[in-house]
Amino acid sequence: MSLHIIELNDRNISLRNLENVLVQSPGFANIIDKEPVFGEEARKVARLHPRQTFTQFWSQLSLDPLVNSNNHFRHQADLAFAHLNAISNEHALKDEVIFAVPSNYNRNQLSILLGLVQSCDFDAVGLVDIPLLVVGSADGSGQAIYLDIQLHQTVLTTFSPQEGNTARDKVIQIPGTGLMALHDAWANMVTDEFIKQSRFDPQHNAETEQYVYNQLGNWINQSLQDNEILMEINNKGSVYQARVNRGHFEQRVRSIFGRVKEELQTLAGSNYTLFLPDDHASLPGVSLYLDNVSKVQEGQLLENCQRHMDQIRGEPGSLSFVTSLQLAGSPVASSAHRPDSKSPSHVLVNNRAYALPAHFQYGPVNGSDSAGKGTIQVEATGSSGDLKISQAEEGVVLVVQGIGQVQLNGSKAAARENLKLGDVIRLPGSDTALQLIQVE
Repeated sequence: MSLHIIELNDRNISLRNLENVLVQSPGFANIIDKEPVFGEEARKVARLHPRQTFTQFWSQLSLDPLVNSNNHFRHQADLAFAHLNAISNEHALKDEVIFAVPSNYNRNQLSILLGLVQSCDFDAVGLVDIPLLVVGSADGSGQAIYLDIQLHQTVLTTFSPQEGNTARDKVIQIPGTGLMALHDAWANMVTDEFIKQSRFDPQHNAETEQYVYNQLGNWINQSLQDNEILMEINNKGSVYQARVNRGHFEQRVRSIFGRVKEELQTLAGSNYTLFLPDDHASLPGVSLYLDNVSKVQEGQLLENCQRHMDQIRGEPGSLSFVTSLQLAGSPVASSAHRPDSKSPSHVLVNNRAYALPAHFQYGPVNGSDSAGKGTIQVEATGSSGDLKISQAEEGVVLVVQGIGQVQLNGSKAAARENLKLGDVIRLPGSDTALQLIQVE
């Protein structure tokens, strides 16, 4: 069975094997057609159909209902699941997967992610912090800081040594400084220059506005090579031109990178090394407005994943979020968030993880919250009762109160059962399964 890595950065989600990148897909979804589309295909029509385009389902991964309701998806997690399936189906992925996730993901988002994987054709065997995996043990001057440009924000992550390990320390989110803000700034600059030089407004209609956004990458790369470039737009047979140089692109993002620099100075003064991926470092304005920049090569994530595989890899259903890794030469490897015990910490119900202990009330659900505070309702027909999963001296135990037809791993459960990771509980008259998992 082969192993794959999925890097969940919404700027460009990547699927890799242990040799190279197989798929890259930005976190865009579009539902204008009968069948939703994702990734680059959705990004290229985002300006044509803004109300049918979604871009926050990875950064705001949750079960909260979508503001723009539609017939395809109920909440952000539905969109994330569909995108994940689209990526995995492209390579008929049925093997084991290690997830590299952003530092800013909270425990609830990690729980939802593991819940989504339960319905996929592959198994998650690892959950590791992206910045830690890329530069956690890199050499540099002063404080090591990783800069992660996501779609909607920039995230700064710092590291600190802890008993022979390097551990993730602080995580700072800077809203409104992500790739979409950069693209908006550059598109507005391009529009201003076309208006000034050709008296043509490319954002006057959706088609030429979309063309500008689709061409930004090419124009930026040309400006980095040749400095001055000639941009052209053909609109209904008329050709409009505008000349810009590298400085135009750099100047327009001064305020965005200025906010990032202020956060860096607050975080570490001037004594730090700022690590960022090679493609981030080449963006206009990065080297001009940010100090102490050190580029990280594309293959670093894969190399470090293989080097620390014994610390990252776990068993499906009992994964810990790895936020520290053994330093080179250290005889002991321990993770700040990897517990020694293999005891369950959560119970997974309908793609949502609830921390233990947990109290369930099952029976007909009429839409009202009659179960009481702290009690989780599970819909069932023809049956009712209570079920508690508690933590006792002997470990995690199941206590059944009511009808005695509860099943544990396919067999009838006693009134009190000891539980372990991976155990599955089924309630009478209900299609809902409760699975014991570990989330840290």
